[in-house]
Amino acid sequence: MTESVPGKAGRTALIVEDDHAVCDLLQRIVESQGYSTVVCATGASAQASFTASFPHLVLMDWMLPDMDGLELSKTFRASERGKYLTILMISGKDSPEDIATAIAAGVNYFMAKPVERKVLNIWLSAAAQQVEDYRQREEDDLALAKIQEELEENNLQLEEALGRANAMAMEAEQAYIEINQIFKTVAGGILLVDTHSNLLRCNESFLQMAGMTREKVHDQKCYEIFHSCLCNTEACPLARIRKGEKRIESEIEKVGPDGRTFYYSIISTPFKGPSGDLLGVVEHITDVTERVKAEKALAESEHCYKELSLVDELTKLFNKRYFNTQLQLEVERANRHGHPLSLLLMDIDNFKHHNDTYGHADGDRVLARLGQVVTESLRVNDVPCRYGGEEFTIILPETSGEQATVVAERIRARFAGEIFQPTPQETVHKTISIGVTQYRMGESGQNLLERADQNMYEAKQGGKNRYVLK
Repeated sequence: MTESVPGKAGRTALIVEDDHAVCDLLQRIVESQGYSTVVCATGASAQASFTASFPHLVLMDWMLPDMDGLELSKTFRASERGKYLTILMISGKDSPEDIATAIAAGVNYFMAKPVERKVLNIWLSAAAQQVEDYRQREEDDLALAKIQEELEENNLQLEEALGRANAMAMEAEQAYIEINQIFKTVAGGILLVDTHSNLLRCNESFLQMAGMTREKVHDQKCYEIFHSCLCNTEACPLARIRKGEKRIESEIEKVGPDGRTFYYSIISTPFKGPSGDLLGVVEHITDVTERVKAEKALAESEHCYKELSLVDELTKLFNKRYFNTQLQLEVERANRHGHPLSLLLMDIDNFKHHNDTYGHADGDRVLARLGQVVTESLRVNDVPCRYGGEEFTIILPETSGEQATVVAERIRARFAGEIFQPTPQETVHKTISIGVTQYRMGESGQNLLERADQNMYEAKQGGKNRYVLK
């Protein structure tokens, strides 16, 4: 195991790789982006380093000398800090099934070997914001846990103080002193409101949240001082406590006097007199603005990261992003070695009519089944992709145009034999039209794709449910 000097802002990356050359490359690139690194060659040493260094980012190989990298990923995810971890797996395995398996094991990003500095830099840049969001979320969770712990302790003290005041009048003076102390020391705002919504008492923190002075809140209702979406509705904590609820947790959004949006967590409990009759409600208000903003930022970033994924969620095939990259690589390989390369572009016939008739949910079932048929009909080194909508494409390395027509016919026949039942009383068959073409030396991948598209169009015009090779 080796370690580097601390990175910027305390960011740490754990690299698990037994190939020294690959490991050195990863370490240089990761450290150039501001991380301190811990390098391990085995899964066992990585587990020990993970516990000791608490990394924010893990780059790991699938095949390790002493264990499966997927099991190591699951171990990291199952740890206490697993939900704040970003994992990038780098492997020679790159089939859709392999990538889906890695994602199921907790991997965020997947990159095929050999490692290319440009590609790795792109992924590290994409992961950087997620790492920062997770760090912020971890800090906010710890802060919130501390506040909740303090709140529970203070609520317990308050309940005990109120209980003693209710139980024995002779202890009222002592309880009053204790309540005063709680009002002065509790974190966040605290207030007492009677059953008519009159503010009986509050601390300085609450006045700051409300932007009020003690003189201005005198003889005012609670909803006039600190109005929220809960006021004057059935969700009002006071209204719910009047109906018998014992503890109410609420979260509200409120625009401050300066136009900024704040978020508050409110815990409301009954305030009772010595005889047990309801006098009002005790409310404890905590500012959770930073936590909520961090959660929203994380949700937005996760949406962006999902778009960077290589696999289409519905069909389990590669997506258009992966297709564009892989087509360029295969074109370069075909030019370099002089090997044949073919491309299929297929489209489901009359798919819009199917969606309009039976709904998009049933249309999704048709798309998903075509994805399965395609996967079951190909070799390991073929590259099936969902190009967009109801269009699918397949890159066929080491394959001539005539050989590609065998694949096209196999997929066409199998899919045409599928039976769909969009309603209990109706069954339908769906068909596809396929454009088949072989790469011509020296042409671009875009030209190859355009020719496949033209052939698919001719298959449509020729009656559909067929393929055309030109």
